[in-house]
Amino acid sequence: MELSVWAVNDGEKVLKEDLENPNRNGNSVWDGSLIRLFGARNETVAFQVIVEAGSTEVAGLYVEMSELVHAEFGECRIENAATLDEDPSNSVGRRIEVFTQHYLYVSPDLGTAPQWFYAESAPPLHRSGWIPDALIPADAKPRLGGQPVHISPRSNQGFWIDVYVPREASLKPGIYRGTVTVRRGEELVAKLPVELQLYDFALPDENHSVTFVYANEIDEYFPDTPHIRDRLRRMAHRHRFDLVGSDVHNHRFDAEVLEQYAPYLDGSFFTRENGYEGPGEHVGEGVFPVGMYGGKVLGSEPAEIQREADKWVDYFESINWPGVYFSYLIDEPLPAKYEWINAQAAIIHASEGSGSRLPLLTTRKFTPEIKDAIDIWCAHTVDPISVQQCAETGDRLWFYNGYRPYHGSIILESEAVDMRVNAWLRWRYGIEGYFIWHGTHWRHNHQGPRGRWNQNVFHYPVTFMYVAKDESAYYGEDGVHFGNGDGLLFYPGRDPFFREQDRGINGPISSIRMKNLRRGIQDYEYLWLASMGGSRAEADAIAKAAVPTGMHETVAGAQASWSSNGSDWDSYRRSVAELIVASAVDLK
Repeated sequence: MELSVWAVNDGEKVLKEDLENPNRNGNSVWDGSLIRLFGARNETVAFQVIVEAGSTEVAGLYVEMSELVHAEFGECRIENAATLDEDPSNSVGRRIEVFTQHYLYVSPDLGTAPQWFYAESAPPLHRSGWIPDALIPADAKPRLGGQPVHISPRSNQGFWIDVYVPREASLKPGIYRGTVTVRRGEELVAKLPVELQLYDFALPDENHSVTFVYANEIDEYFPDTPHIRDRLRRMAHRHRFDLVGSDVHNHRFDAEVLEQYAPYLDGSFFTRENGYEGPGEHVGEGVFPVGMYGGKVLGSEPAEIQREADKWVDYFESINWPGVYFSYLIDEPLPAKYEWINAQAAIIHASEGSGSRLPLLTTRKFTPEIKDAIDIWCAHTVDPISVQQCAETGDRLWFYNGYRPYHGSIILESEAVDMRVNAWLRWRYGIEGYFIWHGTHWRHNHQGPRGRWNQNVFHYPVTFMYVAKDESAYYGEDGVHFGNGDGLLFYPGRDPFFREQDRGINGPISSIRMKNLRRGIQDYEYLWLASMGGSRAEADAIAKAAVPTGMHETVAGAQASWSSNGSDWDSYRRSVAELIVASAVDLK
């Protein structure tokens, strides 16, 4: 049997056909014989196991991971509960999870063009090939990612392993040991020893940055699964971002509806009693858009708009909610809409009640023509004028999606670390908010030639297509624009439209991009902890080394300033971890 087994960190995408990947010889977690990890309590650390097949097909392959046991204190263990709930989104007792990587083929003529996703000077390294993204749970249907797994000849098969370290202080710092076992049926293929160095600190439950992802139109994929959105919420919360796009976000103010929604805001939904264990237990969502994508939830007549704005502000102020709420006034407005924007804002700001304080957001960089209307500018690329003007006015400046080299890209072909980079850029430049336009674009939106189509997201990489015509002021040159994997962080566990792709999982399926989004948000908390411990200057220096330039300091025509090597990012994180530990010692 011709099989090779090796490991790699979570900051790489190893293509199916890449049998000469340099990481196989060693990387930040792999020295050729031992997997070495490090982390803190209340953190998820991850790595990948790559199995290479030789000249013949491999069938019946299993990859499993044992519990992790402290080298000195055997009672300190990181392990799964003896019994796990049938609901795959129920995270109670799920500390160690193994996923099979699913590959999508991008042909050389179907690679995503620059347009909205990257500048020509900063393309992703892998423009074509079999690219991994969806992470299929081990109990999915066999031959569709569930174990046992088949591997084609002369191919890689990646397995992603998540290890959530509980927050309990009873988990002593030190070295925890376990084993990854690879077997073919009952035949042992390899045993890889694992060591986790647990530092003596915990990541906070609260996030100190704002990350939100739109998700909608999922119910038709799970007709027999009640409360399916709760399953996405739990997955999003465990990955430290918020979902927007619920019915309540596009609903007129309704006290009864908001009372039903309150557990998501105050954190009482995110408890073990409700099937949630992980970061942010008892911590509520942090973002609430009033009218998603310009939904007309405030009405149309001036007096009506003011009354409705008053109701929303009165509500959020009465519950003393610590999150961020705003009216998502309009999406990606063209100049023809500026007059309307100013008129709507004038009505809201003229309210004699609390509604005058309702923040207004649009997805655009700072624009002088509407400067008095907008409070939150969510830009596709952050430019120097926006930074300067927002610093002077006190307006918030956020960004959305991805555009190398300004910030990391979100498409399928993007480097694994790109989703991680964006959190470091936020720390580096003091930008609080980050928005991803869609995470469940399984059904194409209304735009373009594929409007309202259900998409075969496990088979065909193009997930967004638009035909621009006479809109060069915003969308770039006229013609067909498309993105591979655009709008996907979640994949559907069930698929009634392409039944051959139905994984048999009654809930969402995560992705490598989602995992790296989480990794970046966790890294941000590392930087925050170091700063709170008195090492702000040192943390800033590490962030500057990681992302020398980006956002408004991006040099036009330049390549991305950050490393695409996952091992480098582990080095940056370890440096910050050492700062946190040193700060704790100094405080003691």
